[in-house]
Amino acid sequence: MDIGKQVIEIAVKNGANLAGIANVKTLTTSSSHLIYNQLDNYSGVGTIKGEDTLIENELFNWPETAKSVLVIGLSHPSDLPKLDWWDGKGTPGNRLLIDIIKHTRDQIESNLRIHPQELHYYVEKGGVFLKDAAVLAGLGCIGKNNMLVTRDYGPRVRLRALFLDEEIDPTGPIEFDPCADCKAPCRKVCPEKAMVEKVTAFESIEGSLDLPARDGAYDRKLCNIRMEKDIHESNEYAGRPAPTKYCRKCELVCPVGK
Repeated sequence: MDIGKQVIEIAVKNGANLAGIANVKTLTTSSSHLIYNQLDNYSGVGTIKGEDTLIENELFNWPETAKSVLVIGLSHPSDLPKLDWWDGKGTPGNRLLIDIIKHTRDQIESNLRIHPQELHYYVEKGGVFLKDAAVLAGLGCIGKNNMLVTRDYGPRVRLRALFLDEEIDPTGPIEFDPCADCKAPCRKVCPEKAMVEKVTAFESIEGSLDLPARDGAYDRKLCNIRMEKDIHESNEYAGRPAPTKYCRKCELVCPVGK
């Protein structure tokens, strides 16, 4: 068995539903990385752009030894909503991912003599755009809902990754496009209409980049408004702690993987 298959097998045995390998050099020219550098301030959940004076030095400042990226996916099915509930310290699903990554890292190092390095969640602090990495690793494609869409689980997955100091053949991208003829129920169900029209910020971006939601019709600010409402609604239950149940309407309505 080649080294890449061994790495993936370890991840799957530790609980990952999906796993694949992407090339670090290719990742540096992926769509989100290029778009991020062209936009003045595209901030929101998942970014801390403009909040830290050290960001300029840390943005995409990956280890020189990093040659490949192992991307893992964990299914978050609709019948297990608690996996996605934020309890102030994270989510149960994220804690599972952390555990899978830890065991996978340790076993790759001890069994295969490859040195893995964990990534920070924020790209501004040494992380990667996980959806781009997942596409390059062959886990799926970017859908009209601006989420990673996988064959078996649709967009109902969460991602994490490890850098590897070994040049390993990438496992993607793959030819997979379930959104091509889809009528995009994800866009219709959004309570904030965050995917109705192309956002002005993307009008000035030239070239053949794959814009967010494929055509630039994704407004992060509107999406964040919904998330802020979710936080507020969770705090309405006075006298007892309540988890935040963030909106997943565009994710759960997707027919892929059902």
